Amino acid sequence: MAIQVTPVQLLRSSVLNKRPISSLLLPGQGAVNTNDAQPGLFFADSTSNKLFKVGPCAVGPVRPNEGAVAPGDLGNTLGELWLDTSGSAPKLRVFDGTSFVFAMPQFSQALLQDTAPFTGDLAPGSMWFDTATGLLYVLYEDQWVQTSSATVS
Repeated sequence: MAIQVTPVQLLRSSVLNKRPISSLLLPGQGAVNTNDAQPGLFFADSTSNKLFKVGPCAVGPVRPNEGAVAPGDLGNTLGELWLDTSGSAPKLRVFDGTSFVFAMPQFSQALLQDTAPFTGDLAPGSMWFDTATGLLYVLYEDQWVQTSSATVS
């Protein structure tokens, strides 16, 4: 007796940033993107209102799905991961339904240098001792706030 095999083919695309439209998927129906820059498996929830991505963490200097323009391309999915390599140190971010937020806590740093460090890569509370002037600063809301009133002699 010969065994008959029936191949199953998921909805698929190899176009960068192409994501299925959740309302067009049946609950639990899978769709896959095979693009090597941002591959992933997608499925809709039980109401077909939300799209979920199962797949590798996106790695790069721009958020996943950046630049997408077509209706089926837009949006990120709740819990989607991105290793942001745009700064001097990679940061793991997760999509919270609105934006990508830090997935891991940041730690304050103490810096000794003669020019103001770039604030975008530092955690609030980081300190900078200006070796040129002898003044101490603390990072507060993306700004260096002077904490000492006199230079060190």
